[in-house]
Amino acid sequence: MNNKTHKIAAIVPAYNESAHIARVLETLSNTDVLDEIIVVDDASSDDTPEIVENFRRVKLFRNEKNMGKAYSLRRAIDSTDADTLFFCDADLNNLTPGIITQIIEPVIEGRYDMYIGVRNNLMQKAITLFALNSGERALTRDLWEKMPEVFKYRYRVEAGLNFTAKTHGKGYGWRKFNYYQTLKEKKYGFVKGTILRWWMNLDVLYAYIASMFERRKKSN
Repeated sequence: MNNKTHKIAAIVPAYNESAHIARVLETLSNTDVLDEIIVVDDASSDDTPEIVENFRRVKLFRNEKNMGKAYSLRRAIDSTDADTLFFCDADLNNLTPGIITQIIEPVIEGRYDMYIGVRNNLMQKAITLFALNSGERALTRDLWEKMPEVFKYRYRVEAGLNFTAKTHGKGYGWRKFNYYQTLKEKKYGFVKGTILRWWMNLDVLYAYIASMFERRKKSN
């Protein structure tokens, strides 16, 4: 893959991921296609930022208080001039440089404005609609800038990007890969993990409703 005309930045929002982030950053650091790796720590109370500082290729930003995923993504994007962005969660297992490259390649080649790596989690395998609202994704900076502000809030980003890619660009592609995310219920315990999952699902539902209004505005 020839990416000489593209600058590619990996962006990792992180909150209390000391148990997982090192293996993700090691994989990203060994991915040659990436020009920049940016972590935004969302006011973690564990030693996530200290672990990140051990990786020389990684640029670290720290939020003074917990601001949510979308804010952290925006802060990272504002810090780079990369024209291709790779969004990556901090709690992944079995992610490889090969998988990352295969997610980025269709965007670099101009086939899509965004390409999604669907994870090998049970929910993602069973229900494609859920899968496409999560997962690692490569996208053009232009697609991010076209996305309406209503979607740049907490967990609305992925659904918002899907909507924007379909209505303002070349669309998106996706493929299932053999990597997976650590379940919230495992990270935080069953009760807290379940609450966080439903909070996330409600945000995604709001994004779907917002996309219907945005589509109606565009057609008028």
